[in-house]
Amino acid sequence: MSTNIFSLYNRFEDEGSAIRFLQQKGILHQERLCAKGHPMTLSRESRGHPPRWRCHKAECRTDVPLRRGTIFEGSNTDFRKIIMFIYLWSNDFETSKFCSKELVLPEAVLGRRSLPRTADRSAGTELDKKCAVAWRKRLRDVAAESVLSHPCVIGGPGHIVEVDETLFSKRKSHTGRKYPRQWVFWGVCRETGESFLVPLADRSSRMLIPLIRQYIRPGTTVISDCWGGYRRLSREDYTHLRVNHSINFVHPDYPEVHTQSVESLWAQVKRRNTGPAG
Repeated sequence: MSTNIFSLYNRFEDEGSAIRFLQQKGILHQERLCAKGHPMTLSRESRGHPPRWRCHKAECRTDVPLRRGTIFEGSNTDFRKIIMFIYLWSNDFETSKFCSKELVLPEAVLGRRSLPRTADRSAGTELDKKCAVAWRKRLRDVAAESVLSHPCVIGGPGHIVEVDETLFSKRKSHTGRKYPRQWVFWGVCRETGESFLVPLADRSSRMLIPLIRQYIRPGTTVISDCWGGYRRLSREDYTHLRVNHSINFVHPDYPEVHTQSVESLWAQVKRRNTGPAG
């Protein structure tokens, strides 16, 4: 059964079920040790007090907030709402206006007790714009760290990878000034849809060839435009095909030789990054 916002909402009847889900996914701790090395137990939520990790040894008696050392530290938003926001964010429905309107959990379902004691009850249960913007940034940072820590290597024998490089720049809202321009190098595998996107200091062969070695497996058929920075690629362990964009976008004799897949995905990236920041 596929996941949608309704099935996700019904899956978590209370904060406890959301906490257990996040523990199973390794996002919240399943166990912790106190500073003295003793196993701690997770207390239950009681009278609006959020769960805490507690050491019951007489010589210790320390406790630690459940959220400490996790992505949730510093946030009082209830876990069910955050899970739904993460779902919306991963499906491109995370604008602050949308979330402020849609992430209003009925109080009869949410329950007063599921709100942390530190939550602003007078503000209701809406996810306001400031909170939505903060969580967007937090999730982007986590995603960026994950991508950098686990770079995607694509292609291989029998696979085609289209590559391209482009200059990325965006004008700041209401200022007329632009962010610093940045060249980026992008590749996408036709067969699997896997892709990579990395910053590029310049478009020279000295920069492009090592990146191709790093992100594309040997034996791959690589399709690019006729930019001179790819000229040395034929000396590497790749089959290199080129299309001359100054004449046509698809090779007239070999219609499978084109870079339309990578250019289509890049257009989607640019559209998303020219949207509202909140």
